[in-house]
Amino acid sequence: MTEGVPKYVAVRDNLRKRIDLMKPQEQLPPELELCKQYNVSRITLRHAVDSLILEGLLVRIQGKGTFRAKNIVHSSNREVISDKIQGFYQNYSENNTNVRIKVIQNSIVKDESAAHKLGLDESEDLICIKRLKYVDNVLSSYIVVYLSASRFPKVLSIDFSKQSIVNFLESDYAVKLYENDLLIRVEQLCDDMSEFLHVEPKTPALTVESIVKDSFGSIIAYGVGIHTPNYGDIQFKMHVNS
Repeated sequence: MTEGVPKYVAVRDNLRKRIDLMKPQEQLPPELELCKQYNVSRITLRHAVDSLILEGLLVRIQGKGTFRAKNIVHSSNREVISDKIQGFYQNYSENNTNVRIKVIQNSIVKDESAAHKLGLDESEDLICIKRLKYVDNVLSSYIVVYLSASRFPKVLSIDFSKQSIVNFLESDYAVKLYENDLLIRVEQLCDDMSEFLHVEPKTPALTVESIVKDSFGSIIAYGVGIHTPNYGDIQFKMHVNS
């Protein structure tokens, strides 16, 4: 084991390398055999294996064993969270990553929950922008953003597969985005969303809820991003106030 690294982490990282060499649906050695190979307890091994199952690399079948997942997507996807509010393009261009966005909705809706998050009356019209985001040609996330329709009507005429929402609001409405309150959680996908993201129902997925404010403290946008199970890294970038 690597000195200073928790045992389950060392086992998990080595198993991840072994998985890369396995064929789809190939079975892992029995649990007792792996415990002997790594010289660890069953609890430690299960901790490592369970984390790889959550990543979508392994599948456990009751009564049969643990197998390499049939479809594994290897991608450099990483959610970058920093104290600088920036668009999807900026986050990934810094990593020299190929980004493609597909807009599946940009229209007027009424949504009581989203209106409440925006601090608006429940009856107000909202603009709902739904997008699929691909990184290196791999579906990485489904993201929906809500804005006030009365305040930002020009949003309806913009193709946000080619332009950042953040940049558009700053350039066309002189809105300086200042604060982004994030709530990050892992939740099981419903049947509809599982089918949409091409994964099994109740698959755990990373969900990021966001409320963006301007420099005056007004709420500008509310959004929710659901990331595919193969999208499991979160990188935080914070700066010390001068």
